[in-house]
Amino acid sequence: MHHLLARLLKKSGFSGIDSPQYARLIGLLSEAFEHADEDRWMLEHSLNLTSKELTENNLELRTRLVDIDKYQRSLELALTRQKAILDASPEVVVEFNISGEITHINQNGCKFIGCDEHTALALDATQVLHTILSLLTSPDIFIEQIQAMFVSKKAQLTGNFETIHGQFYEYYSVPELIQGEYIGRVWCCRDISDLRAQKVLLSQQANRDSLTGLANRFNIIETVNRMIKKENTQPFALVLIDLDDFKKINDSLGHLAGDDALKISAKRLERRVVKPDLLARLGGDEFLVVLTTQDLQEIHLRLAHILSAFHDPIKIEGNCYQLSLSVGVATYPAHGDQVSEILGKADIAMYQAKKQGKNQYKLFDAALEERVQKAIYIEERLRQAILLKQFELYFQPKIDISSREVISLEALIRWNVNGHMIFPDEFIPIAEDKGLIGKITDCVLEMACETLSQWHGLAHLKNLSIAINISGKDISVDNFFEKLAGLLKRYKFEPSLLELELTESALISNLANVKDTLMHLKNLGIKVAIDDFGTGYSSLAYLQALDIHYLKIDRQFVAALLTEPKAEAIVQSIIDVGKNLGLGLIAEGVEQADHLARLDAMGCDQAQGYYICRPLPLSELIKFISGQRKCT
Repeated sequence: MHHLLARLLKKSGFSGIDSPQYARLIGLLSEAFEHADEDRWMLEHSLNLTSKELTENNLELRTRLVDIDKYQRSLELALTRQKAILDASPEVVVEFNISGEITHINQNGCKFIGCDEHTALALDATQVLHTILSLLTSPDIFIEQIQAMFVSKKAQLTGNFETIHGQFYEYYSVPELIQGEYIGRVWCCRDISDLRAQKVLLSQQANRDSLTGLANRFNIIETVNRMIKKENTQPFALVLIDLDDFKKINDSLGHLAGDDALKISAKRLERRVVKPDLLARLGGDEFLVVLTTQDLQEIHLRLAHILSAFHDPIKIEGNCYQLSLSVGVATYPAHGDQVSEILGKADIAMYQAKKQGKNQYKLFDAALEERVQKAIYIEERLRQAILLKQFELYFQPKIDISSREVISLEALIRWNVNGHMIFPDEFIPIAEDKGLIGKITDCVLEMACETLSQWHGLAHLKNLSIAINISGKDISVDNFFEKLAGLLKRYKFEPSLLELELTESALISNLANVKDTLMHLKNLGIKVAIDDFGTGYSSLAYLQALDIHYLKIDRQFVAALLTEPKAEAIVQSIIDVGKNLGLGLIAEGVEQADHLARLDAMGCDQAQGYYICRPLPLSELIKFISGQRKCT
């Protein structure tokens, strides 16, 4: 019997527990109690398991809730950061949903459309589109640019637009897709106003002259190139303009004043060059005009109009300067089909205009080019001749007029190229223009000193002096005296036998420096003559200030001596001035016996010219000197 049933019966005072009458009942009750115990145990066991499982599930749910809370906080933080980043971005960022409504917008987006975020998010698609288009200067063009978006929602867009406030934007637009499904679109618009302004500035700097604002060399060359490449190009002329003597302003007033002069010149030219003609500054003091015509009469008219712009002087820092133009012209297609070729020929013509006196224009022709090519050839050979010392000296005797005896010689440089004699009047101007004259003078000085040294022991030659022509550039060189002193030390001869002939212009151009040099030359014993006297400066004050020995009367006065009374008066005046100052007088260009006789009567000391003797090479000179030292 179940122990619990036994306790209950005992507790109730039931005494018939062992009687047959109740035994079956008690047995069934006991069995029921046992089944109840089993059911209770099973229930308790089930409840224990369920409680444990619920506890575990509860713990798992709590963990998941913590993770979800962390994820939610992380997501909120990410969204906050993303919004802060977008708000901090200088770009306009706007997100639209599939209906065309704004779902997200950053602060610059709000500024762009002119409302706060709450108002922007409340706009419907039509209002959004109207608001944006109303801000654009060319909404129709913008609509055309984004047509691809209406054809395909997945299209990516890029382009630019300008706002009514003068700002320029570059935009990018990409679709938002989830597993290939379109859910909206994001627009990013970057303000490129400053960048565009910088590009414009860089373009101006690349194509405009910073000083005058005119088109620069690159710009005008590219423009002319396009004109040439264009179909059915009309003929045109390139006009190269160079300001004459502009260097004087830079040297006297400085480069800032020179810049002012260039700006004034540019303005004057601008007023004379009318569209469709073009004007540019190539650099320095050079300008280029493109005349849209090849008609010579029209070119002459326009060039005369341009030159007239400089009739009046310009005023710089209170000083007036008279500027003029040297202009060269070449035309397309007559003078070439390349810009460089046409411009080169215009440069040849301009150089010729400057060479012929400035303040004029020259049209290119073949003869000019031939002269330039010849000059280039001479320059190239001249450099080689200087290096290899391929020159020789010719000598023209000078006689004492009273005794008719040869007492001195003028050394004249000669240059023989492959049997062809190139005379000084051909190569000396080129040497001066190309800065080679100093090296040629060095060659002549050394040859003359070497000759005097060789003559030193010869009785019939040792007392002959040699005169050498020296340019103003030569004597202005700082080390001229040192070089000459070095030659005297190397070659042994009497220094008084070396004479230097300088023009008046060479003396006056740098009087202070020349005065010191002449004093040093005097100390060395070298004599100095003023060549072509009477053709330079009217002032005679420098004669008493400088240590000179001779005056050479210019050949033009000697040539007119017998036919023009004024020439005779000038020659007599020069002789008188020279005599009064204790200077020797030398007449050059004596071509007739009557010239010599007249000079003798006027008191001139020495004479030279073709009547006496032409310039001779050294071998012929020695024969001339040995055979006859007198001119009868």
